[in-house]
Amino acid sequence: MAPLEPWKRVYIDEDFLETAHGAMECTFCHDGNPNGKDKTEAHEDLIPYPSEEAEYTCSPCHSTESAHYKTSIHTTQEGYYERFKIRAGYDLRDPGYEHALEEFKGECGKCHATCGQCHVIRPVTVGSGLNWGHEFRKTPDLSTNCTACHGSRIGEEYTGAHEEYKADVHYVPNAKKCEFCHDAEEMHGGDGTTLTYRFDENNNSAPKCENCHSGTKDANTYHTSHWQGTTGVTLSCQVCHSQPYKNCNGCHVAGGGITGSSYMTFEIGKNYLKETNSRYSDYDYITVRHIPIAPNTFEPWGVEDLPNFETSEPTWKMTFPHNIQRWTPQTQVDEGASCSTNCHNSDYYLTSSDIDLYEKANYKEENGESGYGYDAISRERAANKSVIIE
Repeated sequence: MAPLEPWKRVYIDEDFLETAHGAMECTFCHDGNPNGKDKTEAHEDLIPYPSEEAEYTCSPCHSTESAHYKTSIHTTQEGYYERFKIRAGYDLRDPGYEHALEEFKGECGKCHATCGQCHVIRPVTVGSGLNWGHEFRKTPDLSTNCTACHGSRIGEEYTGAHEEYKADVHYVPNAKKCEFCHDAEEMHGGDGTTLTYRFDENNNSAPKCENCHSGTKDANTYHTSHWQGTTGVTLSCQVCHSQPYKNCNGCHVAGGGITGSSYMTFEIGKNYLKETNSRYSDYDYITVRHIPIAPNTFEPWGVEDLPNFETSEPTWKMTFPHNIQRWTPQTQVDEGASCSTNCHNSDYYLTSSDIDLYEKANYKEENGESGYGYDAISRERAANKSVIIE
């Protein structure tokens, strides 16, 4: 996303002054020195992002939202801490890991949302700046707010930015946008329950396809076979109705970024959460996406290895691609043919041989190096044993 021009970053439209928020004194939210005679004096003790402390600035009028916001994963980033914890064996916030924690806050910690970054300004991670002349908007904007953070995968899938692939059937510009499925309750933290990550089984405000489409369970033989499970096997909706999606193989902190190019693929794996997560226990098979994690990802922070890399959770993880179509290569079969024509005898299944492809996944032409700098094949295969379909 291109940064805003300097004047647009701070421009306050006169219409804002006619709104409820515009009727308040600037110091109500931003503090500063109301008696300052120039910019320097006026900005003494200025709070540039008041909603960082929503319980003080927003709660007088928005008490419920502010209270729930404090435990929202958009705010707490518990998901990042939990994912690190289960792979490293300790919490970054535990005593003795202060250096790694500070590194986290300086890099990953910048990517979290405040009330203002959804309703008033662009997210800080894309340069910030006022949207709409300081107007407060009840619904965040898809392009300048939501996909500013969730763009490279979700946003591009949803809007059909990938060549050869269609936009999500739920995407209708200026009509059906993110909030069509993701309502305010979910964004504000649901019922205030502290969640550990987006697939937390207590995440009762997260959307499910069944919420809108439960009435089609008997619509055709494919639904009765693979949704109701009359054949003994159940599939997530995305297994049949998603298109290929973006995957990445490795990521390094301290400015290293993604190592190797992202790639489009479609993979079906076993549901590794079936026995441990009641919210997602209905599916035997799910779509899985490779996440950019490796045992030495955090080496620049002084974390030499993630000792639980193989025994904690897969690197091919449950995903719900935002590129749903009614007709996909999995469902588009010749008249009278079964889904086995395109799916059962396909290469859609994540197999052990797919893991072998990592050997050249991050090949660097300039020096001939490849892999992650560790025994990628064996550790990756071990990490994904609960997902791989043999």
